[in-house]
Parts: sequence; C-alpha cells; structure tokens
Amino acid sequence: MQYQNKSLGKSFDIIESLCREPKTATELSMELGLNPTTLHRFIMTLQEMGIVEKLNDNKLRMSYQFINLGKMAETHYDIAGDSKPFLEALAKESGESVLISTFQNFSVSYLSKVESSHAIRIVLDPGDKVPSYTVASGKLFLSSLDETLLHKFLAKVKLEKKTENTITTKEALLKELQEIRERGYAIDNEEYLVGLKGMAAPIYNSTGNVVAALSVAGVALRLDNDKTTSIAERLLYYANKISNTLGWFPEESNN
Repeated sequence: MQYQNKSLGKSFDIIESLCREPKTATELSMELGLNPTTLHRFIMTLQEMGIVEKLNDNKLRMSYQFINLGKMAETHYDIAGDSKPFLEALAKESGESVLISTFQNFSVSYLSKVESSHAIRIVLDPGDKVPSYTVASGKLFLSSLDETLLHKFLAKVKLEKKTENTITTKEALLKELQEIRERGYAIDNEEYLVGLKGMAAPIYNSTGNVVAALSVAGVALRLDNDKTTSIAERLLYYANKISNTLGWFPEESNN
C-alpha cells in the first residue's frame, strides 16, 4: 500500500520550480497545471513559513531561510563515507585502486581509498598530499578554478619535474586544463610517479561546485588507451552518482 500526501507533493513541485528560477504566480500556474486559487493557497502557506518570498516585480523565489536549511542539511553529508559503496563498485569493475580527494591550498589531499585486487598496486593513501599539477585529480581541480584563482596558483607555483612526463611549463599546463574541461575528466600519464597512471572525474555539490574528485589509479602497463577509455566512462558514471548524493541533479547527466 502506498501513502501519498498530494498537498505535500504539490508543495514540493512549487519549491522545485522556484529553485530553478523565480517565477510569477501565473507562470507557476501554467507550468504546474494548478488552478490559480489552489496555487495561491500553497504560496500563502509557503510565504507564512518563510520558505518563499515575493519580489518587487511580483515574482516568487526561495528565501534565504530555505537556503540556510539546505546548508544545515548539507553538513550531515560525509563524502568519504557516503561514497564508499561507489568506490567499491568502481574498484571491482575496473580492477584498479579508486580514491576520493579534495583540494586545499592548491594541493590534493586524499580522503578515502579502495585497493586494487592486483598484487602490484599504487602507493597513494588517505592523508597523502601531492602537487596538484602532477596528478589527474589535481589537474581536474585546477581546471575548475575561476580565472582569478588559477592565475594566483600560476603566480606562486614552481612546476618541478617529478618524471619525464611531468608538465613543467605554464603554457603546457594551461593547454592541458582546457583539454580537461572539454573532455570532462583528467588523465595523469606517469607524471607524478613512473609506472602510475590515473584518471579523475569531478564530484559536484548541490550548487554545481566541484568539491571532490573521484579517481582511478593503477599501473600504467595495465592501462592502455582502450582500457583507459572504458574505465573513464564508468568513472564519470560513478562520479555523477556520488554528486547526486550531494544534491547535484543536472538536467542532462551521464548514465
């Protein structure tokens, strides 16, 4: 037996619509197919609760009280813990190690890891910090920075050579970051450690900001171009799934 409160459902339809953009009552009525009188009752209730407010142009929008409620709820999320089932699934599918990382002070910090089933594995572990320009997750984070922060990073960083493949010029790094934006994920081709190859995809929060990276990393000899492309597809899939748990639901996502 299903229990459904139709009034509650209609209230959420209104909230969802106004979260996308402010609208007039007439626009809401047409979009949701609600009788103007019925819609007015819902809007008045939401206004009295402080969830919806009316602007000077008569458009309705979600209030700061509603935004603050969302922020409070967001603090209950634990990216490392909540994403663990997805890391385990991706590690099983790819046969390689899978990690979650964040970005602080222009450096990558690893939060969680599920090991590869292979005897020969990567050496990055939770708590490790690495130069952002040398690994897939770091380059992914850099590609998501706005122009001001990116130039701040470029002004202070010294691109030291870690391997023969490390990017050591700012021109080459900028070109790489643009390719990452276009491709949707980053690749590290033995740029931090000889023999280590990795891929990273963005994890978004409810406002569409990149808050973490999901990475697959393994021995380069096992990751030829075909295997890399195949794993990258699943990487994007699971990164989207984790983003969904944080409230990110784009109109079009990779499935």
